[in-house]
Amino acid sequence: MENIYDFQDMVKLVDLSNGYRVSDFACEFEEYNKFIREEALGLQFAEISKVHLLINKENADVIAYMSLSTDSIKLSPFEKDSHKIGFVNFEAIASVKIGKLAVDLKYKQRFKGIGSLMIEMALAITEDLREAGVACRFIVLDADIKNNPTVVDFYKKQGFEFNEKYKKGRNPSMRLDILDDIEVIEETGI
Repeated sequence: MENIYDFQDMVKLVDLSNGYRVSDFACEFEEYNKFIREEALGLQFAEISKVHLLINKENADVIAYMSLSTDSIKLSPFEKDSHKIGFVNFEAIASVKIGKLAVDLKYKQRFKGIGSLMIEMALAITEDLREAGVACRFIVLDADIKNNPTVVDFYKKQGFEFNEKYKKGRNPSMRLDILDDIEVIEETGI
């Protein structure tokens, strides 16, 4: 199996629009196939979520997709302290949510690392958002253990951790702290 990172020059992240062959996309889970084929464009036009496609530049195949939207997360005092934001009086902390993330089966069988690359791209999009002046501290998601019981292990390898209040249930909530310079907070004495 080849590593997608060795072939980054053959892929491109684009916004979903008419004209991409989403009808050819086929992952393991029909719910995710239906989403990209029938629901994603409408949600995007309604400004509910933005869908990003990883495209094979050689043949325009949709290799993977993810939907992103703004969100917030409620953290316990302990969780806030663990991220050095115990001083924050807000109950909800700004975040970006990965609503769906899926990889086409034929590419998943050929390449490893596609899901990890998509997480990195979500981080880059979130960093762009922060640089544009919109605060965001976490990437959050609800791990779809109903469709994929091992997905939690994947997200843990990417650095995500459970949100204590929402870690039980059908889709446990997880978060990734995206602040890469924690010392800034410590140096300001906040």
